[in-house]
This record gives sequence, C-alpha cells and structure tokens, in this order.
Amino acid sequence: MRIQGETKIRVRYGETDQMGFLYYGYYALYYEVGRAELIRELGYPYSDMEKDGTVMPVVKVQAKYLRPARYDDVIRSQTEMEVHPKHPFVVFYHKF
Repeated sequence: MRIQGETKIRVRYGETDQMGFLYYGYYALYYEVGRAELIRELGYPYSDMEKDGTVMPVVKVQAKYLRPARYDDVIRSQTEMEVHPKHPFVVFYHKF
C-alpha cells in the first residue's frame, strides 16, 4: 500500500550557503517536514506515535541533486510512504 502527500516549504535565508543556494544538509530536514506532515494528515502525528512506543528511524538517505534551490524559492515536497512486508515503512521523497 502506498500513501502520498505534498508539502510546500519556502527556503529561508539562514538555510542558504555563501553562494545563495540551499545548503545540502537542510534537504534531510525538509524530508522530515514532508514525512511529519504526511503522518499528521493520516491522523497519527509523531507525538501520538511516540506515546504508543512507535519510532521511525531513518536508516538510509540517498539524494540526486538536479538543480539548486535558492533563498525564497518554494519547494514542493512530495512524500510517499509504502508499507512493506519486511519493514513497517519505506518513505520516498521528491523535491521540486
């Protein structure tokens, strides 16, 4: 089963590097925003998951950067969560 959601995130000045591009380390934070919003839309926010003893550790991150995001750009973060037989969740992210 696959669940999808979309979140818009505006690049803030403090998240950019000397060249005015979004610093690559912030992409992981943006992934987290998309995942948290998708789970919230499903009616089971992280705060409830943690109370129930459920955690979702990130065990692998892979990215291919096609073009830079800049200050004040709005990035569309598409998040897909897939339920797997061996793993509770696999999450895919697409940033535009």
